[in-house]
Amino acid sequence: MPGILAVEQSWHAAGRAGTDKFAARLARFPQGFIVVTLDDDAGPKIIATATSMPLQYDEAHLEQFSSWDAVTSNGYLTEEIDLASCNALYIVSGVIDHAYRGLNVFQPGILKLAQIAASLGLRYVVGGAVIPGYRKYHDKHGAVGAYEYCTTRIGRHLADPLLAMYESIGFTVRDSRHVIEGYYPDDASRNYAALVVRDLQEAPL
Repeated sequence: MPGILAVEQSWHAAGRAGTDKFAARLARFPQGFIVVTLDDDAGPKIIATATSMPLQYDEAHLEQFSSWDAVTSNGYLTEEIDLASCNALYIVSGVIDHAYRGLNVFQPGILKLAQIAASLGLRYVVGGAVIPGYRKYHDKHGAVGAYEYCTTRIGRHLADPLLAMYESIGFTVRDSRHVIEGYYPDDASRNYAALVVRDLQEAPL
């Protein structure tokens, strides 16, 4: 737990999870809790974490995705998870230690969650991704809507750096309803987030 909490310091202070939330995630859905380690002189060091939970995803009915807090029960996950009634794995959190963000950690970590989803017979992997380039782009180019920004490309790649990384491993923002205002408090995203989805039936691992 100390190593997990040390990585969490690389997330902004207002959104950090404490021991209570990580303990709840471990207790309620341990299959979806992963850590990335790197060996150093003192032994294995945790450099990234990711947590997840099963839920039911229906692209025509996104009411449950009004906010990250609503989806995740304020980060504690639901007490009783009925895997049989779920078709998706939702990415609750993912943090990489600042000192190791130059390594290739993000894509393999998310793909590991996709492998977990596939092993559980779930069709989708869903994440509520902040869009950290949005405020800067909006301020530079004027009143650009959030969904328009999420689909804007610079050359071949999406303008938003995080969405571009998700797209490189098969995730998409399906339509404008998947871009949600007030989903997660993040100034760089102007408090918007995009639901990114990979359909493992359409794009198997």
